[in-house]
Amino acid sequence: MIYTAAFKAKARAVLQQHWQTALLIALIVNLPTLLVQGIAAFTNNDPLIRAETLLLNASLTANGASTLPDALRALFSESGVLVMTGLSVLAWLVTPALSLGMNHWTLDRIRGLEEPVQTVFSRLGIFFKGICLRLLIALKVLLWTLPGIAVVMATMFFVLRADTASQEAMLSAARTGVMFIWFGMLLVLVLGIMRYLRYAVADFILADEPEERVFSCVRRSREMMNGRRGVFLSLMLSFLLWYLLISFVTSFAAGIAGGVIGLMLQMLGSLFVSVYMLTAEGVFYEALRTAPAPAVQAPPDDEGDPIT
Repeated sequence: MIYTAAFKAKARAVLQQHWQTALLIALIVNLPTLLVQGIAAFTNNDPLIRAETLLLNASLTANGASTLPDALRALFSESGVLVMTGLSVLAWLVTPALSLGMNHWTLDRIRGLEEPVQTVFSRLGIFFKGICLRLLIALKVLLWTLPGIAVVMATMFFVLRADTASQEAMLSAARTGVMFIWFGMLLVLVLGIMRYLRYAVADFILADEPEERVFSCVRRSREMMNGRRGVFLSLMLSFLLWYLLISFVTSFAAGIAGGVIGLMLQMLGSLFVSVYMLTAEGVFYEALRTAPAPAVQAPPDDEGDPIT
């Protein structure tokens, strides 16, 4: 699609000679999460992984269901697990403000301004706004996925209560249940994506105008994305091949040079693509901000001519 190619071309032009700064800023944004993940892997105190292990063991043993609550209570009473849970929450709280700072740097770069790496900390003053915006968007997306979740839960309820006196009835109930569960999961995915696309530029609005209220950012994003969600979705899907390529290369490298090398390549590749994608999103936002409704015009190149 012509718009997708234009946005990506403009993003590459914006990042030219500035890749190092952009990658360093992206690393700073992801550093809290990476540190927590590294500590959890080193100490073997990742709460989610250990909880998943307990659930798996409970499903494989005869009396696992009866001992699972006590095992979970014991797990989350351990000091190491409590510390890791606290660090994970802290990392999640810090990341939105840093992300807004990176969005601010990206928009200034798109507009031809030269900003230092310290710009990533420029939105720490709206720390709570960043958190509230993330929570509000997550809540709105979750509410739209409730029909799909209801289908999955209702299917599981009826399958568990179905007549399983014969093996044939059991297999029939299982087949029907799997079909409806897949339908419910597809409904969750489609409705969630549709709702998320409405708020896709809310972060950029808040980063660009830090004095704006959170609800106003959500409302303005909904208005700006009206009729433009298909363009944005095609832009995001165009980066899917990059992630598939990274997955293939890192798997190949891990098989030859070891898991550590593969993990490092995956992290660097993902960081590169995330910077590229974020800049393309910023170009898209700038086009929405400056283009007359309802058309989304292709962004101009560095000489001011439309990109074709």
